[in-house]
Amino acid sequence: MDVKSLKMVGLLSLALSLTAPASFAAPKEAAKEESAEAMIKRLYPRLPVSSVKKTEIDGFYEVTADGNIVYIHPKSGHVMVGELYTKDGKNLTVEARNKLTADKYKLLTAADKEKAVKVGNGKYEVIEITDPDCPFCRKMHEYWGKRPDVTRYVFFLPLSMHPDAEKKVRYILSAENREMALWEVYSGELDNNKEKLEKPRDDKGLVAAHKAIVAKLGVQSTPNFWVAGSYVSGANIPQIEKLIGVCKLAQGAAPGAAPVCEDEAKGK
Repeated sequence: MDVKSLKMVGLLSLALSLTAPASFAAPKEAAKEESAEAMIKRLYPRLPVSSVKKTEIDGFYEVTADGNIVYIHPKSGHVMVGELYTKDGKNLTVEARNKLTADKYKLLTAADKEKAVKVGNGKYEVIEITDPDCPFCRKMHEYWGKRPDVTRYVFFLPLSMHPDAEKKVRYILSAENREMALWEVYSGELDNNKEKLEKPRDDKGLVAAHKAIVAKLGVQSTPNFWVAGSYVSGANIPQIEKLIGVCKLAQGAAPGAAPVCEDEAKGK
């Protein structure tokens, strides 16, 4: 589920962190020599700027700060917090934000992956950020279950809008067989099951570890994926299948037969 309100919290927090612009009384000669990045850092010294890129709008720059995108016109000091579209409807802000998130995949360590719930042993690696009560996450869980060509590393982001989500995550992460518990929860077996949900469980700090790993990856909504190294936001099956092809049952396959994936069909 793409939770816009959660994304906006970060953007608004960033906007509120902006201090009053510094004085514009710098000599004109000095201003000509000053780069846009230097000017922005001088005007907003408390803004944690990590990159500055020129946009197609004259004088406006795309500024990355604390994992968010804002737009600044350094000559006037104007700041725009929101999403920038081209005349053709392309969302430039989402593209920039997705690139930032895609690059954060490289921050994931082997120690992080050991804390994930690992499912499958296929050749394509999938990093999954999910919430057990997100309907799109359940849809994607069912989809991945039909793909024998993937190895999933599942990390949980229980959202506050789902009051039972963290209890279900704790149930999974405290289970002796986490993969089996994952399937149990995502099939709905724990929905409204107060007896199991309210029982104290020792997750050995894994719930907190998952939240920290997800925060490091810069993700604030579910579901999100990195599929064979490429970032996929939301339940975007067409994008996934462009990356790793299609798996489906062969014509006339017997009940319970495994799906055949494109690479297998081609004899690769």
